[in-house]
Amino acid sequence: MGSPTTEDHWHDKFDHEISHEGGEYSDAAACVLQFAAQSKYTSHKGPQARHERLRMMYAHWDLQISQLARAYLQWKHNDKYHNVDLSMEEGHIFHVTTVGTLEREAGVSIHQHPEEPANMALLRLGLLGCSPVEPSVAIEVHTLELYHRLRRRHAQLSIQAFTRALCDIHKVNCRTCFREQFSIAFDAYLSILQHIRSQVDDALGRSDMDWWLKHMCPCCTYEINGEEMLKPKILVACDGNNSCKRIAGAALSDHRNFDSSYFISHQEVNQFKNEVQHRQHINRDKEPDDKMLASCLAWKSSAPDHKKTAADIYETTGIFASACRHGFIIKLAKYPLAITNAMINAYGKDIGMGYDVGCTFSGIVRNSPLLSQKAEEARMQFCVNSFHGYAHNQLCQVQHHPLYLPGFGLEDLETMERVFLSSNSVSRVIRYASRYHWAQFIDLHFQQWDEDKYGELSKFLLNNYMQAIGIIKKYRNEVSSLASSLNIRKDDFKRWIEEEKHFLMDLKDELVEHVLACSYVQALMDLQSADQKWQKISDSFRTTSHAHAINYKQNVRQTSQLEAQCRAALDGLMIHIRAVVDLEERLGIKERWTPQHPEYLSALKRIKSHDFRRALDKLQQLVVQRLLELAKANLSGTGYKLRVHISKAIKARSKAIRNALDEYNKLAPSMQPPAPQLAWNDIVNYGFLSKFELLKHSHSQQDVLHKPWTVPGNREIAMMYFKMKRSHEELTRLNVEIHRLRTFICDEDIFLQDQVAFLHDADPLLAHEVEALRVRRARVDAIHIICLDTIEALPEFSGVRGTGTMTSDAGLDEDDGSPEDIATDDAFNDDMNAPASANPETLPLSGRDFQTVRVRAFESERLINLYLWLSSK
Repeated sequence: MGSPTTEDHWHDKFDHEISHEGGEYSDAAACVLQFAAQSKYTSHKGPQARHERLRMMYAHWDLQISQLARAYLQWKHNDKYHNVDLSMEEGHIFHVTTVGTLEREAGVSIHQHPEEPANMALLRLGLLGCSPVEPSVAIEVHTLELYHRLRRRHAQLSIQAFTRALCDIHKVNCRTCFREQFSIAFDAYLSILQHIRSQVDDALGRSDMDWWLKHMCPCCTYEINGEEMLKPKILVACDGNNSCKRIAGAALSDHRNFDSSYFISHQEVNQFKNEVQHRQHINRDKEPDDKMLASCLAWKSSAPDHKKTAADIYETTGIFASACRHGFIIKLAKYPLAITNAMINAYGKDIGMGYDVGCTFSGIVRNSPLLSQKAEEARMQFCVNSFHGYAHNQLCQVQHHPLYLPGFGLEDLETMERVFLSSNSVSRVIRYASRYHWAQFIDLHFQQWDEDKYGELSKFLLNNYMQAIGIIKKYRNEVSSLASSLNIRKDDFKRWIEEEKHFLMDLKDELVEHVLACSYVQALMDLQSADQKWQKISDSFRTTSHAHAINYKQNVRQTSQLEAQCRAALDGLMIHIRAVVDLEERLGIKERWTPQHPEYLSALKRIKSHDFRRALDKLQQLVVQRLLELAKANLSGTGYKLRVHISKAIKARSKAIRNALDEYNKLAPSMQPPAPQLAWNDIVNYGFLSKFELLKHSHSQQDVLHKPWTVPGNREIAMMYFKMKRSHEELTRLNVEIHRLRTFICDEDIFLQDQVAFLHDADPLLAHEVEALRVRRARVDAIHIICLDTIEALPEFSGVRGTGTMTSDAGLDEDDGSPEDIATDDAFNDDMNAPASANPETLPLSGRDFQTVRVRAFESERLINLYLWLSSK
């Protein structure tokens, strides 16, 4: 995540970036020790033998994976295989040691059919071997599934910890080979599950890698005929995370590649590699022309890679991820440009992207040869996240903060903060993993994350609906009464934002003549101080008497010191005289300014204003950093070393803030008019940079004080107005999403029932697997139906009740027309009890297929009873 950086002396700096999980310095030390050990003790066998053994083992597993998947489904769904008497059948009998959750048994006889892999015979009994060809140890599938579920729920549970727990239960001593055996069996088990999932996706017509990208969230992608068009059509959040690192020299023997629908292919990602390097080469030494943009560029996320330092021991330094506003993971990649390209390809036009440096990233996209035209045609809209946005300068906020952007509703777009809070737990067990296991466990974690997000979907909609209604009720009467009493119209709020934006954009640097005049006045003051110092030392030298000196050596030493002070004072005086003369020549001044000269007074005023602004800038930056550090210090999952460093930084920052506050209060009375004095309680509660910005500019340009948008009371009313406006937009978006979710639940259940019926004769085992998927989904959908009915029962509900009809290209781009702003202009007089704008019973039936006709036959009460029955089943 991005955070503001600066080169000031009071800011702490690191040689390398520290992630939220920490451990970077420990990793570096471990790698140094490992390298030293490898240099001292060389292996006689060499790495080639281990590489070859692993390659052959993985090849054997791959050859029989389809057979093992079939055997697993037979064991899972057919009880008859448990009761077959195998003693009379022909074949081979071998013996293994079985490892279960509660017991361990040696010498178990396994009957193997002719031409049958040994692991197929084991799977008939609910076992899976630790070797693909001749297993001597087999793990119970129930035990593997237990660890699978535990690992999905608690990513920090390593295989070593689990095997040690099994050894404690079995009352045996733990050995290193036990962990390796369990790891091999667990790898094979996950491969079986992945193969079965691929078969189910093929049967359901969802095998395309981009299918999940286009249908990952029903509320975002399941578009309904006749629904209100949203703009932006979909809201997504993006950010980078540097906790999921991987050591470069770890597990070099495993050369496998893990295929996951979450990761963008290397071919798609690498097309942006040269473009990113080219941009960084151009901007390496180039300073931004826009001063207002300079503070945004100081964030680490928008800094070039040569300013982001990471230890060279890592092959992978983290992930860049994206998710929709409901939390479903969209894609993982190395470059944000690659994710942006994938989203445009999948979702088409009108995408709203939140990124903590969205202001600068929008410029990167505009300057991208591969994406600029594509993003412009797609009407891509970038913004900063709500929390991070308040740490940007005010000009950036009025242009990119979601509070001021139509259509974004109440969404804070801080989704990735919650995603990474969860995924940081994975990083502790994958840092020394192979490339294959690194991707495998990240994929496993995000599979569970998406399942959890689907289970929380209706709760998300209900909470947001109640929040939007609460904000409207809270501010509606207050905004109306205050606006009427102050004679403020609703159009004034929009106009104020535009005026503030134009004011901040028109702020220019001081003229060169003014800068030179200030330097000249400062040189005159320095000259006066130097002259006074020279006069003082000269007088002291002249008045010093040596007539009564007793100690000759001491007298010589004192005389030498006085002479040295006189020379130094004279040299300083001559330097300041030359500086004044040089500035007089550059300014064309024929007569030296006196303290009563009008130009002198004008320049002195600008100097005071400059010192005041500089003191306020420093105070502002310290306060913002303190806010970010306090938030990070209280964040769950923050590494111990990082937490200790943050605690020290907060203490040092508090002292720095007090010193900066004292400096500000010292300069405040000298301003015309005097600036307000600030107290410690006022400063620590400042959460918006606009308070600092207005305070700063109000004493540099006096006319801004007469603008209505600078009045604190007016700004508070405007803030309430925009929150109300975003709340109405949130209700509009929620009405669409509620209708989509209810329709998706009904459509998906019918679709899965039809597929089960179709596969019942063609592939009964696969039909059982699809049925298990349907029952598992229905258990969650039963809760969704109850929650959606609760929303629709609200007196303030303004959406369409019942189910709708999916569009033929749900999840894809619609026509090229520009939809109108979904926010109503009359934010004060919205009727929250307005009737539904569309009746689903009046929609035309033409063009509907058999499936959608069946969807319409379901009623809400029948759905609830059906899903509650499935849940109890």
